Amino acid sequence: MNDVFAKDQQWEAFNSSVLLEVTRPTGVFTCSGVAISPTVILTAAHCLDGDVKQVKVFNTITYDPKAAFYEVKSSKIHPEYNPKVSAYQNDIAKITLSKKLPNSIVFHPIYTKDEVTGDFIRFGFGERNKTNNRTVITPKFRFVNHLHKVIELDDHFSISGDSGGPIFLLQKNKIYLLAIHSTFSRGPQGEYSFNPLVNKYLDWINSETRKKTPVPARL
Repeated sequence: MNDVFAKDQQWEAFNSSVLLEVTRPTGVFTCSGVAISPTVILTAAHCLDGDVKQVKVFNTITYDPKAAFYEVKSSKIHPEYNPKVSAYQNDIAKITLSKKLPNSIVFHPIYTKDEVTGDFIRFGFGERNKTNNRTVITPKFRFVNHLHKVIELDDHFSISGDSGGPIFLLQKNKIYLLAIHSTFSRGPQGEYSFNPLVNKYLDWINSETRKKTPVPARL
């Protein structure tokens, strides 16, 4: 993992991590997301579930409600997401932007193998020290639950606002988009997160993006 962060800490390699401003009747909330193409963002379904009046996308490192944002053309929650059954199963949504993100955004291929080995990096915009900054977390592998299509990670730093953020997998100096952060569990087995595996939802993701903007090449 150290090689990836060489040369002045190359955080721009992870600048596909974005922040969402979600306006509801009860107030404005933040969530995280990840760009997989110039106009397509993935996030957690629960970030967009319920009575949502407006969604804005920011690609800045720090949240500033006065900063330039990207208007959302459309958004769709995975049709099998049901929070009454599980808070994390199928907890994935996609957003289509009205205009393209900057050419400087680095899009990473989606990891498609079932066996998961390597280092993990999670990015989130949860509020820490009263600010919503893009924050890096390095959780440890716990378990891949293929039945529920999630990877569980030992994760002690998940807070509100991190939902929808990307989990990247680092293998031999290559970076892949692995999963979307959903929720956090604290119990006798420890503190760990549930994260839907993006490759389990490729057919749904591509169903409406294939003709518009291609998703990065698969592994």
